[in-house]
Amino acid sequence: MDDTPLQERYRALLSAARNLFSLTNLEDLVENILKYSRTMMQTEACSMFLPDHATRELILYSARGHEDEVHQMRMPWDKGIAGAVFHGRQFERIDDAQSDPRLMRANDTKTGFLTRAMLCAPLADKDECFGVLQALNPIGRATFTDLDKEIFEGLVSIVTGALIRFDRELKIDHEAQMARELALAMEIQKSYLPPEEQVLPRAEMRVRYRPARTIGGDFYVSLILPNDRFLVAVGDVSGKGIPAALTTAQIICEMQALAPVAEKGLDVYVTALNQALCQRLAAGRFAATTFLLYDPRRATMEVLCAGQFEPWRWHDDKWEPVKAPHNLALGIFPKYESETTVFPCQPGEKWVLFTDGINEGRSPAGGDYGIERLHLSLGIGPSSTVINQAWQSWQRFVDGIDQHDDACLMVIATKPESKLEITSTAKDCKQARNFIEDWARVAGYPDLERGRIVLAADEAVTNVIRHTYKCVPDRPIILTAEVSDNHFHLRLRDYGPHVDKAKMKGRELEDVKPGGLGLVLLHSIFSVVEHIMHPDGNEWHLAKPVPQPQP
Repeated sequence: MDDTPLQERYRALLSAARNLFSLTNLEDLVENILKYSRTMMQTEACSMFLPDHATRELILYSARGHEDEVHQMRMPWDKGIAGAVFHGRQFERIDDAQSDPRLMRANDTKTGFLTRAMLCAPLADKDECFGVLQALNPIGRATFTDLDKEIFEGLVSIVTGALIRFDRELKIDHEAQMARELALAMEIQKSYLPPEEQVLPRAEMRVRYRPARTIGGDFYVSLILPNDRFLVAVGDVSGKGIPAALTTAQIICEMQALAPVAEKGLDVYVTALNQALCQRLAAGRFAATTFLLYDPRRATMEVLCAGQFEPWRWHDDKWEPVKAPHNLALGIFPKYESETTVFPCQPGEKWVLFTDGINEGRSPAGGDYGIERLHLSLGIGPSSTVINQAWQSWQRFVDGIDQHDDACLMVIATKPESKLEITSTAKDCKQARNFIEDWARVAGYPDLERGRIVLAADEAVTNVIRHTYKCVPDRPIILTAEVSDNHFHLRLRDYGPHVDKAKMKGRELEDVKPGGLGLVLLHSIFSVVEHIMHPDGNEWHLAKPVPQPQP
């Protein structure tokens, strides 16, 4: 063989090294590989086999003679010489292919091509094989030479690099596409979920939610019903990822559509919801869900646990799980009739719902968070303080490791009306005391501190009746309350004559005689005691920091 063909072969090798890495689609890549292979190897044909993992086949791409067309066919990936090289990851040099029992003669018969000699190499990188490259029937030579083998090995290295780059770019494109699809799915899922914080006239809902993946199968729902009734639920759908997220969207839509049925009671509502979901959910899908329905006019909380944990309740200055019967999860048995439990519920109570991603949250050491840690994390204070403390405790425990399950935590706080109108009569003072105590409970103060607040605020109301209105009955007094900026705020508004600030100094405690201790008591309990004069009366603004979580 003279130097000119050899120079052409080396130039083809260099061209392949430059050009194959710039191609962006598989069809062009295969066509160019086969073109360079024929020129470089000076053969009658060159073939490349790429695996189809879904069908467990090798896709054969071949180019013969001077044809530009690339032929394609399929074969089982464990058959023939190519199959042996693909799985064995070993280079093969075969001088007499017709005597090799692995040769698939049916392919030669089908194509009319007679395979005489062959170089066959895996296109492999570490433990991954991207395919097989073959050079068939050297032109002007009976068999392949050592030089042919050397050039072929260089070609295999270049082609493998090109396939690695192409595979990496495909994976990057696929991951980017998946990220875009997941981001869209997350936006769609979020559009079905209510806000994480809802403050209503008679209740508050606060939620913390973290899916194990970009989107998840946990969900929460809140429905505002007539007469200040408030229905909430926290659930966990079987499965994860996009299928679970789509199921949560179905469930939330059904819950919203069936909201009017809740007027007949929580048990009727959940029974109807279960029947609808049994018809709509895909086979094998179900939702473990806990429901609460608060009715401030009846002062009740209905509880229904459908395959999910019972809620915890802040009652009598302590957290405790409520005892409610467990019902079947939703979407399993269409004729199942759910059973609800009704609890007395006064303003100022707090209720906690959670999915198993909370108590089964795992630390880096492998332990579970557990119910007892959740219990200890539920502190005192308003609902915002309670959920922040509990959520931070859980986050510290899992320490940012990959979650194995979605996690959802919800706190519901019941509260009285924010405004109370009474008159300057002694019998109305009891309403004022109840109003103040309920709001002190909303703020999260323990029993003893609530008593001190009620005592001081009651003194302020009494002073308005005695000193501003001079005990004239049926004059208006308006009390308003709220919890904001980590403070409990109470305002007393009257429509009497302006109070002389010079006369508002309370007497010293050492001066033992009845009366005169109202201001002293207010200043000892409230951090803010502010008198505001309006054109038509007076306003007292009393404020006090809410309880803070213990470190």
